[in-house]
Amino acid sequence: MYKARIQPNILQEKDAAIMFPLAILGALVCLGGLALLYLTDDTTNPFKQMYMMPWVFLLGVVIAAPNLYLIHKKRFNLFHPLTFAAWSYFIPAFFFGGLILASGLSQPFYLVFVEDEQYNLPLTLVYIALGYGGMTLGFFFASGRNIGKKISEWLPIWNWNAEKILLPGAILLAIGLGNSIIAFAWGILGYQKVNEVGQYDGLLFLSTLFWLEASFILWLCIFRTPRLRTQHYAVIGLLLLTTIIKAVFQGNRGSLISIFFMVACAFIFSVKRIETRHKIYGAGLLVATLVIGMIYGTTFRSIKTNESRVGLDEYVGTIGSTFDKISNQDATQVLGDGVAAITERIESVSSLAVIVSNYEKLEPYEESYGLRDNIWNDTITAFIPRPLWKDKPMGSDPRRLADLYFSFGENSFTVTPMGDLLRNFGPLSIPLGMFFIGFVLSVIYSTLVENQAFSFWRTTLYYILLTSVSYEGFYGTIAPQMAKYGLMAVIGLLFIRAFQGRRNRA
Repeated sequence: MYKARIQPNILQEKDAAIMFPLAILGALVCLGGLALLYLTDDTTNPFKQMYMMPWVFLLGVVIAAPNLYLIHKKRFNLFHPLTFAAWSYFIPAFFFGGLILASGLSQPFYLVFVEDEQYNLPLTLVYIALGYGGMTLGFFFASGRNIGKKISEWLPIWNWNAEKILLPGAILLAIGLGNSIIAFAWGILGYQKVNEVGQYDGLLFLSTLFWLEASFILWLCIFRTPRLRTQHYAVIGLLLLTTIIKAVFQGNRGSLISIFFMVACAFIFSVKRIETRHKIYGAGLLVATLVIGMIYGTTFRSIKTNESRVGLDEYVGTIGSTFDKISNQDATQVLGDGVAAITERIESVSSLAVIVSNYEKLEPYEESYGLRDNIWNDTITAFIPRPLWKDKPMGSDPRRLADLYFSFGENSFTVTPMGDLLRNFGPLSIPLGMFFIGFVLSVIYSTLVENQAFSFWRTTLYYILLTSVSYEGFYGTIAPQMAKYGLMAVIGLLFIRAFQGRRNRA
């Protein structure tokens, strides 16, 4: 009798056991090489000021430890909450970012705002390690897993037919794309912003998430279909077309990499075995989407110059000018600009260090910028719809924080949940606050994924909730954003459920 495969579809133990230690070994080799440069007597050595290296190494150990434990317990999965947080943000932004900063490859202008670099930069890395360590402890806290199991037993078991998902999935995709077009026209999406938030702007933005949800569930259908037919190729073409259009109109450097995450997650949860060729193709696509996204986003922003709201015709004209500029540049220069943009974008230690260095000194001025007690304010007010509260205050605004801490309010700088907790409650709140995030993620993972047969709707809801957590933004927006994204995901799933016919239970 056929037995349903238990999800998540994890990497084979042998593959995981080889891959992650190799990554750690590579990092250690880099550290060793940098250490040798540091110990040389050459006064021209650009790597001379490397007091951060022991703290970067400490952070690497803290990040690696839970993932090595998951490998040992045969629970390793690239989209496990701890592993996903590690490879999608903590490792590139803080571990490799720390290496980049320590080596002198990154020297952002706002480093001048960091007082006593030899104290505050290592302290920043310690706070990051405390944050990831606290999240790890929260995730492995037994109560979260037990609560998730109980909730899972209460949820319905819907055995959806993949063929019956294609049509409602395409309709939901069209709805999300239509709402995205309206949102672009209103200045809600893309590289632009509105001067005054409308009553229904938030609802319109949330409705654009149907595109993301429909895209993910359609990719699940594609990857889980043993033999593709004409309708499947049509869906693949539709997905690729809408993906390219939306990434082009977004005009930012992270659109393509986010799409890569979505497709990779759908693939990993669908296939029975991750083969070597899959890893090679995946690594190539990851690098390509990262470089292309950085080149396009950086060029687009340099042409548009600011986030002022413009007409749709002018916005489309900017897109055309972006492609013209890229095509007329030398390929080597384009690639070099892309690598430089990646280096600048990845490194997030220095921006967090500005907050670490100045949060006590600037605390008296935060109220005038609408930043004081923002965690409580965001959590309390976020669940009240703006149509019911016309004068609802704005949530945490990264540009107001940038104006206060970086003296440059025209850009958004990395805040991170650790930085937000530090500003609001002090150093002790970092591991405690991140413990709570880990606990919530444990409940979600146990409810929707762990030790369960594959389910279209549970996998989709899990992906939406997992990626709703921003490790770059404010801590106060995490819980409201998870709740809102989760609610919209459930609405979309119920829409698709209506096309499945009579409800079946296993």
